[in-house]
Amino acid sequence: MKGATLFTNGGCLEMSGIPREKKESWPLKIKSGSIVVKVYRTPSGGYDLFTVSYHEGGRRVRKYFSDFSEAKTEAKNAAEKLASGQGIALQIAGKDRDAFVYAKKKLAPFGVELVNVIDEYTEAKKVGVPLLAAAQYYREHHHAVLPAKRVADVVKEFLEAKKADHRSDIYLQDCKNRMDRFSADFKVDLQTIQTRDLDAWLRGLKVSARTRNNFRTILCSLFSFAKTAGYLPKDRATEAELTAKAKTGQTTIEIFTPEEMVKILEKCDSILLPFIVLGGFCGLRSAEILRLKWEAIRWESSQVEVGGKIAKTRNRRMAPLTPVAGAWLNDFKAKKGSVITGVKLYERLRKLAKAADLGEEWRQNALRHSFGTYRLASNKNPSVVAYEMGNSPAIIRSSYDAVVTDAEATKWWSIMPQKH
Repeated sequence: MKGATLFTNGGCLEMSGIPREKKESWPLKIKSGSIVVKVYRTPSGGYDLFTVSYHEGGRRVRKYFSDFSEAKTEAKNAAEKLASGQGIALQIAGKDRDAFVYAKKKLAPFGVELVNVIDEYTEAKKVGVPLLAAAQYYREHHHAVLPAKRVADVVKEFLEAKKADHRSDIYLQDCKNRMDRFSADFKVDLQTIQTRDLDAWLRGLKVSARTRNNFRTILCSLFSFAKTAGYLPKDRATEAELTAKAKTGQTTIEIFTPEEMVKILEKCDSILLPFIVLGGFCGLRSAEILRLKWEAIRWESSQVEVGGKIAKTRNRRMAPLTPVAGAWLNDFKAKKGSVITGVKLYERLRKLAKAADLGEEWRQNALRHSFGTYRLASNKNPSVVAYEMGNSPAIIRSSYDAVVTDAEATKWWSIMPQKH
């Protein structure tokens, strides 16, 4: 009989197209895509039979064959039919059947199942964004190749750029001090740093709210520079910009007492003396002094011309060369060129503060604040002081009014150099 098999020692000899198979190889699995159709060896009455089994349209289908090659061919055809969607399509009518077959055909190159696509699509639709537009945006903005740049390298480029932009020495030194600390704590690629890392670092500095915000300001400048240089994505806010600002509350200005100013002048050398005098007795900002040239001092009229190019507000003004300032600067009348040059001002001021027993840190802006405070106490005219300092009368009143007594103001304007 066709398909008869002679069993020997638990195996089978090839007869009528039946291959030599071991028992454990059954059932034979025929695959097409993700579809598997099984062929079972089901002997009956001493004869070999083969059963092809698979599921179609929610029901199990079994077909019986006495010839192995016919069973294998049927299993192959069934698997291909089910993989192409034809099997289930027989259970669907009209447009639904055409749509199903079309969907299976479109998905074939990607090797994914229709049910998985439906799950992913329905979840994505819940977000409420057009899927194609979202996918295109993601590809455009998440696949840009950005160069890996270490923090220290970006900081170096940042400082060089600020120097090329002719930023003041005190600003450059301040940036360097703060960014050196940042570089020491972040020995990584800049683009790997996230907002939570920066927030934790800023809070861990254990400094005043104002100082923390100063660190944050320079961090934002650094990250903005990196974005412009192409080291960070240009289409979104930087991680630094998303950090939290510390709440500062009401700010109390810092000034020097007359006694402290005397100590400062005693410990001050000839290089720092013009900076101290022009700030404390003429009211110039630190950045303005660093840009100032000796030619701007009008000795004959006792004024200091603060030109529009060096003034913070870009508005020209005439600051007073007060009698005490003129006395301290008398030996500099013949000088030409920049008032302050080639000096690491920030470091020198810190050393001066320590030498004058004022603590480890120099009081930022305290010279200018001292001028405003003692000047207003003396002349009682906020409008005049506002013009001299390049500020508004409202700020003069809120910052400097009734801070010191008339007697203290008199002491301040009496700090004259000793005659030798």
